[in-house]
Amino acid sequence: MMTRALFGFVTIVLLASSACAVRVGPKTVARDRFDYSAALTNSMKEQMLMNIVKVRYMDLPVFMDIAQVVATYTFEGSAYVNTPDWAGVASGPFAGASGRWAESPTITYNPLVGEQFARSLLAPVSPLAIFSLVQAGWPVDAIFTVGVRAINGLYATTHLVLLKRKGDTEYYRLLRMMRDLQSKEAFALRVHRSEGAESGVMFFRPRQVDEATEAEAKEVRTLLGLNPEAKEFSVVFGAIQKDDKEIAMLTRSMLEILAEASAGVEVPASDVQEGRVLSLPDEPGLEEEAKRLRLRIRSSPDKPPQQDAYAAVHYRGRWFWVDDRDLHAKRGMGFLLTLFTLAETGTTASPPVLTISKP
Repeated sequence: MMTRALFGFVTIVLLASSACAVRVGPKTVARDRFDYSAALTNSMKEQMLMNIVKVRYMDLPVFMDIAQVVATYTFEGSAYVNTPDWAGVASGPFAGASGRWAESPTITYNPLVGEQFARSLLAPVSPLAIFSLVQAGWPVDAIFTVGVRAINGLYATTHLVLLKRKGDTEYYRLLRMMRDLQSKEAFALRVHRSEGAESGVMFFRPRQVDEATEAEAKEVRTLLGLNPEAKEFSVVFGAIQKDDKEIAMLTRSMLEILAEASAGVEVPASDVQEGRVLSLPDEPGLEEEAKRLRLRIRSSPDKPPQQDAYAAVHYRGRWFWVDDRDLHAKRGMGFLLTLFTLAETGTTASPPVLTISKP
């Protein structure tokens, strides 16, 4: 009897020792990395979509940044052996084992408030950030329609109530030609850094372009009031150029950009009739050109199928979503998320220091 008990005790100890030697942490990295990444990505898209819809209804946009994600795990195991007394009588079960596995994620959030709110949402986006996106391959016509209010005195259509105005036909003609030049890589941006400051120079390629492209580039310079013979032009913030070798861009703030993007939100006619949301002006011709570049956000009382929604949010009893088959809208959402990241120039609040003790 004692030999059997001793054998059982040794077996339990060996099993417990092997369980303690199992390295659980490394096995969770691949799973957690992708799961948390997917969750954060979906959350960012839905937050941006929700704020676009809220701005359409003249509601206050609110952004919450995820500052830190810490996932901790607890793996505990125990075993026991109930040995019999000298008379060979056991008081309970001979042996047993128990274990516990727990996951305790800690996620910290930083609301966008104060100075960071002013810098990220109210300050105009840098013209260099706009051109950097163009250089990265984003279509210049779509970016300028949403992110630029004016360039060298030519104005885009603006739907923001206080700045509301009808755009210039030459503005959209300019964008069409710039998009064509972009596809032929006929212009580019060069950034100079000196003593902590950045300045940009836009230049038209003097070589490796055909006559038609060169003629189109000259027409772009004419519309912008630029020197027809010059190849390089400085890029600055402003509505009016200082001379014929300067490109003055009046860029929008992120709040303005959200307002322009919200023009593509589908709203029920009843909300317009009841004064819950403003109706957009009907400007045939010019407005159609602006609509072509607009981010379309659909809506319905019912939740869209998960496989059809790139992002979906529930607001005021309705569902608003971006169709997963609408490549233009998906690209527009990516542009807004990227631009919002570039606009975050304020000081980010430091996340709390977390001390994780070893189990």
